[in-house]
Parts: sequence; C-alpha cells; structure tokens
Amino acid sequence: MSSLLNIQANKNNALKSTGPQTKSGKEISSKNSLKHGILSKDLIIRDESPKELEIFKNNIYMSLQPKGSIEELLVEKIITSAWRLRRILQIENEQFQKNGYPKWEQLNQAFKGYEGNFIKTLSRYEIMLERNFYKALHELQRIQGIRNGQGVLASVAVEINSEV
Repeated sequence: MSSLLNIQANKNNALKSTGPQTKSGKEISSKNSLKHGILSKDLIIRDESPKELEIFKNNIYMSLQPKGSIEELLVEKIITSAWRLRRILQIENEQFQKNGYPKWEQLNQAFKGYEGNFIKTLSRYEIMLERNFYKALHELQRIQGIRNGQGVLASVAVEINSEV
C-alpha cells in the first residue's frame, strides 16, 4: 500500500506532467495504446465494419439463445473473444498477403517491443482468447443445462502452461 508521502509525491508529479503540446504530438500519443488492435478497448477498430459485427453478434445470439443477464454476459464474452480471434487470423492473412510467405523480420515489426517474435506473441494472444472463448462457452452450456433440468457436473478448470 502506498504511504501518504508517496501519494502526495504522485499528485505533485502529476501536476508537472503536461503531455504533448503540438497537434501532431497529440495525434501520435492518441494512438499509443493501439499497436495491433487485438486487445483494443473498442471492439471495432480501423477498417472493421460495425454492420458485420452486428450480423456476427446476431448469429451467435440466435445460435446460443441466452436467457437472463448472466447468460447474456457470457454470450457477450464469447462474441468478444471470437471477434478478436478473427482479427488475429486477419492479421496473419494480411501479413502473408502483403509479404508473401513470412519474412520473419517483417512480421516482427508488427509486434516490435514485445517479448519474443511475432508468431510467439500472436500465438500467446490466440491461446488467451481461445481460453476465454471456451471457458465462457462451457460455462454458458453448464448454466443452460442446469436451467433445462439436465444433470450437469460442476465446471472444472484445467490450467495448461504452454510455455516450455
């Protein structure tokens, strides 16, 4: 926990921080958090179509038919994870289309500053998103099974460390 002195020092330092001053500096800093968009705060980025996302959402909602707030929350998590997984595949595809089969140095530029190389980083995001997707899907299926009167076992979480 921060001491009162640390908190006061942080407040004083924050007053000195002015951020970028020029229009071009502000434009550049506005994109600091968006490097590749996989985990963007906004689900729609750059050239993605809000209409396509809406169709994607509707199809998943119709397929999974959630009832109640908890099921809807799980379906939203499924949609978010699936949409971002699609983005990963698009990133891979665009890199291959643009550069032919991978020239690893060029692929690494998309994830410069991350530990490891492009494929390792992209794979890590893909594993995380798949885990989120299936975890939400299995929990939704479990809850729907209980609601439908099926004998459902308690959920089991198995953590697998993919880094060797």
